Amino acid sequence: MLEVAKSPESQDNFQHVVSLLEDAKKFFYRIGDVEIEKKVSEMADQINEPLYLVVAGEYNSGKSSFVNALCGKRILRDGPTPSTNKITLLSFGDEVSSEEVDDHQCRMTYPLEELKDLTIVDTPGTNSIIAEHQLITEGFIHRSELVLFVTSADHPFTESERVFLQLLKGKWDRKLLFVLNKIDLKSEEEQNEIITFIEKNFYRLFGFEPKVISMSCKDAFNARASDDAELLQKSNIETIEQFIFEKMDYETKMDLKILSPLKYLVNVFDGLNEMLSEKVSHCNNEIKSVEMFEKRLNNKKQDMTDYINKYKIETQSVFTRLKEKVDIFLNYHVNIRSIITMKFARDKFDTKFKREVFGVANPRTELERIVNDALDYVDRNNDVLWDMAHDYIESEVALQRKANDETLIRKDRNFTNRGSDKHVNIREYAKQFQELDDELEGSKIHRIVQSGFINFVILEGLAIGIVIGLSTFFIPNTLGVIVASILAGIGLSIFPLKRRKYRTEFMQRVDAISERFNNMLQFEFEKIIDRVLEDIGNRISSYRDNRWSEREEVNRQITDLKVLSERTKDLIRKSCTQ
Repeated sequence: MLEVAKSPESQDNFQHVVSLLEDAKKFFYRIGDVEIEKKVSEMADQINEPLYLVVAGEYNSGKSSFVNALCGKRILRDGPTPSTNKITLLSFGDEVSSEEVDDHQCRMTYPLEELKDLTIVDTPGTNSIIAEHQLITEGFIHRSELVLFVTSADHPFTESERVFLQLLKGKWDRKLLFVLNKIDLKSEEEQNEIITFIEKNFYRLFGFEPKVISMSCKDAFNARASDDAELLQKSNIETIEQFIFEKMDYETKMDLKILSPLKYLVNVFDGLNEMLSEKVSHCNNEIKSVEMFEKRLNNKKQDMTDYINKYKIETQSVFTRLKEKVDIFLNYHVNIRSIITMKFARDKFDTKFKREVFGVANPRTELERIVNDALDYVDRNNDVLWDMAHDYIESEVALQRKANDETLIRKDRNFTNRGSDKHVNIREYAKQFQELDDELEGSKIHRIVQSGFINFVILEGLAIGIVIGLSTFFIPNTLGVIVASILAGIGLSIFPLKRRKYRTEFMQRVDAISERFNNMLQFEFEKIIDRVLEDIGNRISSYRDNRWSEREEVNRQITDLKVLSERTKDLIRKSCTQ
């Protein structure tokens, strides 16, 4: 275990880093980022362990050979083909041991004194034909506190190495030491040329030249095995050992222990903040899009409501024409001359009334047609509304959300059934017009005519009788004449009075039915429209509400992230100034 920092300042920083990692772990658990939470947890567990020196590079570059040369014993498999398929953590132990941790990791111990405050991590080679090897290595880099990057003198700084270095240095900002291996294959002049090539290309990528140490792992291992001091010096492994075991004092290692997780967190926080900000912007755009769509729905509702008024005007025209036909019929047929002409024949009178008032353009037939036309119009436009909603989700949402989003509107419509309750209700209400049944109205007209004619005959007969009686007895009687005149006048006014009374009652009934029918038509159709719009609006608004909730949650995450990020950067500043 790593001894806690010696100075109070370092100790304080160390504890702050431990606390920060714990809070960061809780934060990533809260937002559901399992992968980053796992990595932060690994760094938190590792914080008290010896410094992790990760040996990385392409397969066959000499990584395992380097570790074997350090130990002076072949404890790791090496060779020209990919030989390391696991992360191997080599630490101090009284004897050589090996223990499998999981499918991708194992721990080994070796009695090398320098390993007491240093853990050497051997990794599978990158650019291997076995793709999993690279993934295993890349998945461990966040735990590295110092990276010893091994490149081969026979193919230095390859394209795949450049990509991997960008991950190491560019993304995670790991402390890096270049080891140029296999210098036994090159002359001193060629070595210098290769080192210059590495430095220039590295500078072009990252803006500074790396520390490059050349060596021969093969010579170093053979020198250790044969105790050949001259070959050992020629291998140059002692320069590397001096750097990692001696020049890196305790405080330097502590700085790496502290700064490595902090730099990792800064990188992760910056990337996450950008992603969350994009998410907020995305939610804002979607909310605005939903609100615009809701406005389109409201406009469509207004258009449909306005169009329904067209059918109200048509129904009013039906009732207006009916009143006009009744007026015409009363004026031409409900009078003494017409009644006497029709010879007081009820069948002829009723037939004429049905034919002229209810025959051509029957009001009930016309109203049924208007109701059916209105229902067809509403059904067509309800289909349009649902198509609009479906197309909106398809184009504006489904492309931006996973296919299993619960707010996705399905293209199902139960309300278009012509036998639905709403449609039946409207037809039932429309039957109120049957109050103006042609048979019933014909009977009423007949009774008016019949009673009016009888009254007319009686009154006119009395008037004539009085006049005849007076003239028979040659008795001039002014009062009798006046009475006869009055009776005659009353008789002549009976038809106009009864006709006027019937017309007034009929017109009032027609106006009342017309008003009820139009109010019913508007109410029922608006109810259908509102129901559909409510169903669509609920589904659309639930999506908008989800985005609102998501935006609020993301904003909370951004706030928490900002606090963690400031703490991290503050610790980096303190560490760099001490």
